[in-house]
Amino acid sequence: MKTRIFSLMMIGLLAITSVSCVKDADPVFDKKPSVRMQEALKNAQDILRTAPHGWRMDDFMNESNTTAIKGGYTIALKFTEDKVTAWGEMMNDVNICYTSLYIMTTDDGPVLSFDDNNYILHYYSTPSGTSRNQYGQTGHYQALGGDFEFLILEASADCVKLKGKRGGQKINLYPLDKEPAEFLAGVVKVREEMLVTHYEDASNNLSMDLDRDNRHILINYFEPATAEKEAYEENILDIAYLYTETGIHLKRSLKSALKGVTAEGREAFIKMLEDHDTQDMTWDGVARSLSFSGIVVAGVLPEGWLPYNDYIGDYVLSYNNGTTIDIKLEKDEYMKSYILSGLNSHYTLTVSYDLASGALVLNGQTIGQSGEYTYWFAPWSLVGGGSLWYSTSYGMRSVLDQASYDADPAHFSINWVSGNSAAGKPIDSFILYQRHSSGSGNSAIQDASWYFPTTNYRMAYLSSFTKK
Repeated sequence: MKTRIFSLMMIGLLAITSVSCVKDADPVFDKKPSVRMQEALKNAQDILRTAPHGWRMDDFMNESNTTAIKGGYTIALKFTEDKVTAWGEMMNDVNICYTSLYIMTTDDGPVLSFDDNNYILHYYSTPSGTSRNQYGQTGHYQALGGDFEFLILEASADCVKLKGKRGGQKINLYPLDKEPAEFLAGVVKVREEMLVTHYEDASNNLSMDLDRDNRHILINYFEPATAEKEAYEENILDIAYLYTETGIHLKRSLKSALKGVTAEGREAFIKMLEDHDTQDMTWDGVARSLSFSGIVVAGVLPEGWLPYNDYIGDYVLSYNNGTTIDIKLEKDEYMKSYILSGLNSHYTLTVSYDLASGALVLNGQTIGQSGEYTYWFAPWSLVGGGSLWYSTSYGMRSVLDQASYDADPAHFSINWVSGNSAAGKPIDSFILYQRHSSGSGNSAIQDASWYFPTTNYRMAYLSSFTKK
């Protein structure tokens, strides 16, 4: 059966076109423009509400908005005659949904408007100021880059094409083949499985890097390392993406994104990408690879990489050539941080997870306040002459003891080395210090109830965590 496509923007333009100056000319249409517009809107609405399982909405942010986040996010929609129900991957539970009214109207063309407040549909399009909005967002004065009113460019049973009225971003709806919650569960599964951030296919001189935080994929010309030279990468494309239940979907196809791209000496590589044009890449969780158009790009894990959940548990912390403290690492923000407890009942520490390296990062941080003093777990360089910093940017990072992991993956050790630090002063220790609001009178914390279990305020030469 031939699919009927309603080009609604063309109908909108024809509706405002002036009438012919030739009085005897036959009219092109036998209905008034307003009638044609209403019929087209009804056809679009019928398409939306008759999809049996609803629609996948590819919600790409307007990144030119100065307070926007980047990349794309997946929403599922189901329409009735006057209401829409929305499911979103931003929810902790994919079964949670919100129902609200929607309208089909005209405003310089046919419009689909989610003007009734809906938590999911307004999550990315609600501004926030100095105080938190209902979504816990602050400082996004122009919202996160989403929209809630869309011009309808084209509507068919296979795809509804929209354009954000505020930001102008192109948004497509695709029909689902399963119920929204089941579909979104698949999206979240892929998102959480796809931990590898670097991929290589040496046979095609291709490498790719996923910027998971900003949901962009970097596609690079790649030459692997040889005995004579190091590996070489040259970025060719940078494209926003979102997660689907099978992998990732690019904001633009490779061929479209390559229009106007030139790179001297890389013409054959660019031609190869054009010949393997795609907008979708498929994730293989077993092989940890992405594939498209017959090309398989294998995920590459750095040496010593560990997944987030492997770090959760009880440890023995060692420092100062054998001093030990029993500690615990617990989940904080998934895939980003942990809570470290056991050093003192007054405070816990935040330990970051670096996805790209699969390592832990322990930086300086504030742990409390007493009067005019701020208490610090401060990065300290004994090898650098005893310098310390009130800094959340300096600290130490972990390195997996591979031999211990190979011997017993449930009871491995990680060693600690300097992370970010001042030039010539690597961080090898931490110290509990108090900083006065005036900037003077700083000293070691005087209240011993804040000290480590060894009744000391110094953690000299932090060496390892060993999992119990």
